[in-house]
Amino acid sequence: MDQAAAELVDEYILMLVVAADRSELTGVAYRRDLEQVACWLEGCGETLTAARAESLRRWLEAIRATHAPRTVQRRASALRGWYRYLVQRGLRPDDPMEGVRVPGAAVALPKALTRDEVARLLDSVEVIDARSARDRAMLEVLYGAGVRVSELCHMSLDDVVAGEWVPVVGKRGRERLVPLGEPAREALEVWVGRWRSALRARSRALFVNLRGSPLTRQGVWLVLKERAAAVGLAERLSPHVLRHSLAVHMVEAGADLRIVQEILGHASLATTELYTKVSEGHLDRVYRRTHPRARVEQVGGLGEVSRS
Repeated sequence: MDQAAAELVDEYILMLVVAADRSELTGVAYRRDLEQVACWLEGCGETLTAARAESLRRWLEAIRATHAPRTVQRRASALRGWYRYLVQRGLRPDDPMEGVRVPGAAVALPKALTRDEVARLLDSVEVIDARSARDRAMLEVLYGAGVRVSELCHMSLDDVVAGEWVPVVGKRGRERLVPLGEPAREALEVWVGRWRSALRARSRALFVNLRGSPLTRQGVWLVLKERAAAVGLAERLSPHVLRHSLAVHMVEAGADLRIVQEILGHASLATTELYTKVSEGHLDRVYRRTHPRARVEQVGGLGEVSRS
């Protein structure tokens, strides 16, 4: 990849992580994808910035033979974003990926903990010092409000004085209100009212590290990994899993999908609807337990509605 293209890729990845609020891992994966396709294109006498649609289609077809559908989809996504970026910057008059279609991969259902597992995790954090008070409040907010890691890291002391609903700024700068349930509010009162000052915080960030600086995404991950390992959930837990768990538990309890969508800040209801698939087993059990014609007993080989 030539120097000019490499610098443009750097700018694109920075835009993804900072402005579009994509994770740093996504940025690393997209950069690797673009470097690989650039190398392939150079072998065909083309460049990443000036590639033709047919060349990109042939590359995606070639990697389908050796890569999982989800990987191919991710690489196509990296290319779509890259060429949209070039068009927006006025560096290309057209988007070569506009007509390129890639067979879809199976949609992965969100992973979630059970209610008992969430309770075990939260209850395992006994507040005895500033660190444990911060961790307990952080976990309560992640699960109770369903916020993303970036949203949690950007929350300030001024946000939580508003009461039971607090503002957060999500993807693409969209602001929404999220709920703080009683356990989260109580944990925050302990953290802010008693322990936060002990860390001599140098900012208004709601959550800070032991040096008093705002907690970063990486800091949140490290805290969560340590707390999860203590209760045997290290392999299953991430900040996003707590967010998914909130959504699944709300759907299981009968919450309206539009309400869940608003709390999570999903731009599309279709994203929120994935949680109904996660909860299908629960919904089936509720249906069989409550519907008068779903409880069938076999009598003489024929189905008869149970009167029990």
